[in-house]
Amino acid sequence: MKVDLLDARAVSKRLKKLIAKHDEIHLAAAWGYNGPLADHLLQNAQKFNSVTFGVAFCQTDPDLVDRLVGRSNAFIADGRSKTFHPKLYYFRTGEKAEAIVGSSNFTSGGLNRNYEASLHLRGEAGDPAFTQIITLLETYAPIRKPVTLELARSYRVQFEAAKLLRKPKNPTLPGDGAVWRQVTSPLATMGWSEYLNAVRSGRYHVLGKRLDLLRTCQSLFASVGSFAELSPNEWKAIAGVIGEAQKRESGLDNHDWGWFGSMRGMGDFANRIREQDKWLSRALDSIPRHGDVSKTQYESYCGYFLRAFENSHRVGGVPTATRLLAMKRPDTFVCVSKPNLAGLAEALSFSRTTLDLDNYWERIIEPIRISPWYNADRPNGEDAEIWDGRAAMLDAIYYDPS
Repeated sequence: MKVDLLDARAVSKRLKKLIAKHDEIHLAAAWGYNGPLADHLLQNAQKFNSVTFGVAFCQTDPDLVDRLVGRSNAFIADGRSKTFHPKLYYFRTGEKAEAIVGSSNFTSGGLNRNYEASLHLRGEAGDPAFTQIITLLETYAPIRKPVTLELARSYRVQFEAAKLLRKPKNPTLPGDGAVWRQVTSPLATMGWSEYLNAVRSGRYHVLGKRLDLLRTCQSLFASVGSFAELSPNEWKAIAGVIGEAQKRESGLDNHDWGWFGSMRGMGDFANRIREQDKWLSRALDSIPRHGDVSKTQYESYCGYFLRAFENSHRVGGVPTATRLLAMKRPDTFVCVSKPNLAGLAEALSFSRTTLDLDNYWERIIEPIRISPWYNADRPNGEDAEIWDGRAAMLDAIYYDPS
């Protein structure tokens, strides 16, 4: 038997030749794509003995699944609670056989850009290695499902839904520059106990009153279906631009609404709030009240937010945009303003002079989301309220008016 070691691109080239060369095609791969090699494979569908693709985690291209509908000896693996994860490619013509066995999936990564290692075996069909491969392929028979139109349609719906879910990113490693400094920064590595102690030890403002303000904001958002339905003074309070007289006349004078970022000096922003600009309402309405907030939703928010300032001399920036975000979702966003910018920049290892709405998600939100304190289980009592507003409450740690 002859054996060659192949990388990803070599696997792709060998598979193309073997598909054309041999009379029988046996394939079992965890995932499949709908690229050029798939075209070549399907042009030789009459040779299929058993071609089986897994669909775990919705990683197989639904376009490939559609092309397998009604094909003889083409299957989707139903591994149930187990992940179908082989990468076996076996070919036979008479007494001659060849196989590629290794790490390469039938995907664009496995056949091109990834670091892969696979063995190409060539010999007699009766060789022990080939006998074992055939035996293993036969064990998959109970989990093979013919590819029906109903199956393909259902899979596509689930595939599209899965695309919207957050997926874990590759870990950042030393040498990744600024990103590495952020994920190893003091705030990104802080534990819950250390975070809680820092919040309780904040030198400015009273913890209980901060929590009361967040509680009131949450009640206001919960009372309406859209931000547009709140009163003008409620808009001003949430935005941090309300005056003393307006607080008294609307019964909102039980809070210092400047906490978490006073925006009273932001003239154009205050005007848009006073006018109850429709784009600001659409911006906040694009952020869900509960559950995960995606980067796509944040980007939608920013798009609407900036439209409110299309005819203004000054564009709304990080302080004003994040003030509104932090009041609606204090568990996710922190208002970054002049008094806390230096502290947050040092704690998250980024340059405070370059922060803007375009990089706020990468420099603030992503490092926060991986941190131990942020991912701690929700505690009981008053600590639970701190946890519910844990991103916004970073202001209690890093606020420094000097």
